[in-house]
Amino acid sequence: MIGPIYQLTIRQEADIADAIDAAIDDVIATFDSVAITAILDNADDDGPSDHERDQLALMVGTDGAEYQPLTNALDASTVTSGLASFFAAIVALAAAQVHHIANTNASDVVLARDNAVRSFHAAFVNESTIAIRQTTERMLNAIGPADTRAAQIRRVIGLSSLQARSLDAMRQQLHTAIATGNKADQETMLSFARGHVSGAQQRMVAKALRDGVTIATAEAILDRHAKAMRNVRIKAFAGNGAHQIAEIAKLTGWQIAQRFGALPANQRRYWQTAGDERVRLAHSQVPEMNRKGVPLNQPFATPLGPCFTPPLEHGCRCKAVLRIEP
Repeated sequence: MIGPIYQLTIRQEADIADAIDAAIDDVIATFDSVAITAILDNADDDGPSDHERDQLALMVGTDGAEYQPLTNALDASTVTSGLASFFAAIVALAAAQVHHIANTNASDVVLARDNAVRSFHAAFVNESTIAIRQTTERMLNAIGPADTRAAQIRRVIGLSSLQARSLDAMRQQLHTAIATGNKADQETMLSFARGHVSGAQQRMVAKALRDGVTIATAEAILDRHAKAMRNVRIKAFAGNGAHQIAEIAKLTGWQIAQRFGALPANQRRYWQTAGDERVRLAHSQVPEMNRKGVPLNQPFATPLGPCFTPPLEHGCRCKAVLRIEP
């Protein structure tokens, strides 16, 4: 039977995904493709100068340590408020599990909540920043009209760096076909991109090459595929983020309860896997490495290093549970 904490976490995943998607749409809507196209166009003659690189980074928004437009959009969206409310609700539920009523407005709860939300934002934005920065650099020297290169930078907003590289490889194939009047050696082109694009992407490009590629069809293919990849990343990130925040909030609720005497001083946490064939080896080893559990203020030992709460990796379904050491 799924308890209230996990029911709430499952519901929260969809809310987080929707809020991130809306925030990314807001960033894309304000992306100044015209100005960025002009910079890329000016850089075509003799190659990009340092000034043009700096100008482009400033215009795109990658001139700082993080992609500020996405940070601002997430901060202004329901992602932040939703995660904060979710964290407080889990703290209260975890405390109620052990017959304690937690003050979710207490300073230690607020600090833990803000740190968890900040960590969630940073993880998403940092990877997105790398993707946009790398794509911007690649588009300075990529083939194809400047407006299509500006479109590629806009297209990777919200993608991971790996997804962005894969999408750039697809673009390279499609625009090479356009540049050669669809007379490029298709087998060589497809072979060159292996290891950079998935089998599904290869089939998509192969079909486009057989049918004949135009700028319009290439851009439409890339737009559709970027959206699909973004949906995959957002869904995975929302699931992992909801799980992580729930586990941190759950521990916070237990620690508060212990401080007020609702849990004994020798209370232990135990690592519990999903218990099926999908459990990864490293995750299955954690319960054995912590057979006597761990105190509420200590991390679990894992093959990947100390870990205070699940998830251990993306897609992890493990959770921490309470028991009393015999």
